[in-house]
Amino acid sequence: MSTREYEFILMIAKEKNLSRAADKLFISQPALSLFLSRLESELGVNLFERTKNGLELTTVGQRYLQMAKAIMQTTKEFQNDLMEINAGRKGILKIGTSAHIGSIILPSVISEFHQAYPKVELVITEGRSKELEMLIYESRVDLAFMHAPFKLVHTRYEKIFEDRYLVAIHRENPVLQWVYHEENERYPYIDIKMLARQKFILAFPEQRVRQISDQILMKAEVIPDILLATSSVQTALQFCGKNLGVTLIPESYLQLFRYSEDIILCSIEKKYDAFWTFCVVYPDQFHLSGPVKMFSHITKKIFGSLPESRLQTSANVIQ
Repeated sequence: MSTREYEFILMIAKEKNLSRAADKLFISQPALSLFLSRLESELGVNLFERTKNGLELTTVGQRYLQMAKAIMQTTKEFQNDLMEINAGRKGILKIGTSAHIGSIILPSVISEFHQAYPKVELVITEGRSKELEMLIYESRVDLAFMHAPFKLVHTRYEKIFEDRYLVAIHRENPVLQWVYHEENERYPYIDIKMLARQKFILAFPEQRVRQISDQILMKAEVIPDILLATSSVQTALQFCGKNLGVTLIPESYLQLFRYSEDIILCSIEKKYDAFWTFCVVYPDQFHLSGPVKMFSHITKKIFGSLPESRLQTSANVIQ
């Protein structure tokens, strides 16, 4: 069997449904059903059984899945070894990232990486945090750019930098009377408890940027009155610019979006741990190839400091 066919079994086990698995694998449902029937016929056992919760692995199926993962791991390590000894340094490097992180990180890193590995093809897969974690967990990417904390326990990662959260507030909002300044700090500070009666524009609950926002607000014992949930940072900033509410935003995102001159950015008091940690994440078991190590090395070299030293923004500050 090819590793692609092992991926079929992994996806069926994950989705517990042939139709959904086929969609994720970009093949037809009849073709996937025929593949499974032929495989079970060849083995003389059933790998899955139908239950009220969908297709569940049998005892033999669980053992087969373990074997499939082991073979895929061995194959991947062999491919990495070949990439290392190949005089032309040919190969494919699969990278997972969110759209926002990719926009910040990849343009700077890819240019330098291609100088070292000009014949290595990069395959970029974008997704939300949960999707990226599954890509790492199933070893379908070689590395991923994500923000800690993670939901999956067994994950190898290296910290790159801590990205602090800011509060975006309209300049006519009376809450600004409570801000104060710290020496050598770019933004004024605000105790986030002062936002308890504000309307909030936040991301959707399944987004990591929202989960970190919720942790910050929970630590401040603030239950947000949510005016709007949106997946778009740009939309959140536009609402804030119309004085319809406040929003929390990672500082590194400021370089990606336009925002009104009427928005004032404020730091959150340090006692609320208002930051997330940007990391490069690897599959738990795989040997790290030279290209993976090089891509990580370049990322750490370029971004291995607090983002405020690298950002080029036109942030509005209360004087």
